[in-house]
Amino acid sequence: MVARSFAILLLIAQSAVADPCLSKADQSDIGVGVYFDQDMFVPGANDDRDYTMGIGVEVFQDQGPLYLMGGLLEWLDPVVGFDRRCGRVYRSFLLGAVTYTPDDIGNPEPIFDDRPYASLLYLANKQVVADDTRALGVEIMVGALGLNVAEQVQTTLHQWYRDVSGESEPVDPEGWRYQISDGGEPTIRLRLADSRRFAHGRNWDLAHSWDLSLGFQTNASIGFSGRLGDLNSPFWSIPYDPINRGNFVPAMKGDELYVWAAGRLRGVAYDALLQGQFRDSTVTVDHDDMRRLVWEAGVGVTRSWSDFQLTLSINAKAGDTRLDDAPDEHFWGGLYLSRQFD
Repeated sequence: MVARSFAILLLIAQSAVADPCLSKADQSDIGVGVYFDQDMFVPGANDDRDYTMGIGVEVFQDQGPLYLMGGLLEWLDPVVGFDRRCGRVYRSFLLGAVTYTPDDIGNPEPIFDDRPYASLLYLANKQVVADDTRALGVEIMVGALGLNVAEQVQTTLHQWYRDVSGESEPVDPEGWRYQISDGGEPTIRLRLADSRRFAHGRNWDLAHSWDLSLGFQTNASIGFSGRLGDLNSPFWSIPYDPINRGNFVPAMKGDELYVWAAGRLRGVAYDALLQGQFRDSTVTVDHDDMRRLVWEAGVGVTRSWSDFQLTLSINAKAGDTRLDDAPDEHFWGGLYLSRQFD
């Protein structure tokens, strides 16, 4: 009997040694993030044009059931050579909206030498499986182009700002009737991303990444990111550009204070927010006027304490078109707050 018990214990011990992931934590933490992009947040660079505003609310979970895509991520593992045995799965739903305008928003006529008005209201479901050195993510986004929500929100914000400041600007936007897919049109996008840490120390890390998008935005990018400071969270969790094409799902872990920088070079094949989709639009950008290679970048500071995380960032991107009145670059600020519940 003693010999049999000893043999069983020996087998258990051998199994534990053979599986380095056996001791992974099993807890499932849920959290909520609120994200706000606004070009007014960057004094001296507020052009009130191009990507003028973004809003997002995200519910995220570590090891939880917040997903729709079934085995899509598992199917991708062998395709990209990812071994998830020691990885953790993070999932989320993100409800968001983005708004784009030309420069002369007080003009009630169609504007053909600048980017068109465009808006997107969407729901995204995201999954990422990650270990200490690599993260593989997939996102499916469904939404609607051309709704009148963006006009109402932008008009209300401008009126509120004039009331508070006593100034005559910013003026109310007068051209939303010419937005892409005015009146509403459904749309969809699938995005895949892979990020790998290639260097790190006690208080810093560096990573490179790629992503591929198919749908109303069809493009591919390569990028780099880095952090410096008091680090506890995973390298891939930099809160860069969460409303558009950010680092997928938040992953908070302990108290932190760090600065970060990130950038991407993106090759663009198609963008419905500029070129239109199936529904006729009065103002669109011709194929020949599109920029096919654009850059995107951001810098920020992130502070985590207890179960909260706050990020302040300054972001920039190249102009998306070669039109005469379109900007060569655009700047905006980001304010992102997350709360995790154990």
